Amino acid sequence: MDKLFDELGRFEIEEYAAARPFSSFLPGIAGPTGIPLWAFYVNRGQALASFGIGTKDNPILEFQPANKAYQATPYIGFRTFLKLNQGADTMLYEPFAPWSIGDQARMFIGMNELEIEVQNASHGLRTNVLYFVLPGEPFAGLVRRVVVTNVGTVPRRLEMLDGLPRVMPYGVDNRSLKEIGRTLEAWMAVFNLEEGMPFYRLQASSGDTTEVGEIEARHFYLAFDAAGQPLSPFVDPVVVFGQNSALSAPDGFVAQPLAELGQRRQITTGRTPCGFFGASEILEPGQATTLYSIIGHAGSIEQVHRERARLSQPSYVRQKRQEANQLASELTD
Repeated sequence: MDKLFDELGRFEIEEYAAARPFSSFLPGIAGPTGIPLWAFYVNRGQALASFGIGTKDNPILEFQPANKAYQATPYIGFRTFLKLNQGADTMLYEPFAPWSIGDQARMFIGMNELEIEVQNASHGLRTNVLYFVLPGEPFAGLVRRVVVTNVGTVPRRLEMLDGLPRVMPYGVDNRSLKEIGRTLEAWMAVFNLEEGMPFYRLQASSGDTTEVGEIEARHFYLAFDAAGQPLSPFVDPVVVFGQNSALSAPDGFVAQPLAELGQRRQITTGRTPCGFFGASEILEPGQATTLYSIIGHAGSIEQVHRERARLSQPSYVRQKRQEANQLASELTD
């Protein structure tokens, strides 16, 4: 395994998933006017093992200690499914998955960002994923950018689903997830699906008390393409995975074209939701497609809704990445 610093001064690890396991956190900083979140990562799968706000009792992706995160991250962490269409044949390829043959992966660890990259010669594709914590906003957010590039010599027709197999609604706590996770699903719900930006929260407080309280705050998930166009969400894991409760493969996605999958009715209550967004592309050699997403926590729907047009721009993501890295440099200097 070779270790060095890249041209951006980030620590680089070749074939990171084959290295000895390690874990770390992204810096929990968002600037004097921002709202930070914690983000725990490991050198397995797509790296992000869990993240949330405040403590592990407010997770967006359920907290797992390191020894469990090494095992679980490839399954319940961020995942990218690429359905490659070659004539009448269809093949599923999942970059960064430990079962994908021929992947050559690298990890880049910056002061305030994390990037992973994998290239597969047989598929002629390179997939790049970047993470950083959103700075300078009145709500917490984790920014994720996914770039899929055709590095082969022939055009590639593909359908893509990208996101999280499990998103924890706001209001759950770590102990309840571990001890009565199935019971807790009765309170789970997704709202605002028709607007293309799902909000995740419990329908009411779930504590064993005589009074039931209303929950106003919520987690949100927003995704858009390189043109700033919103992408349609999938929040029902049965639509994506079918009856594959092991989450080993997206059986629902494999069985149906993305356009048909988007027409299926989604159940938004009574089960642990997911968060996936899809796109269809024809990539000529050298071409790339980019998906941006922000997943985080807001005090109310209006807090994010009124900023949606501003948030859904690639230029905004570039600006915030620069701001996040500058923030880290100023603090360490």
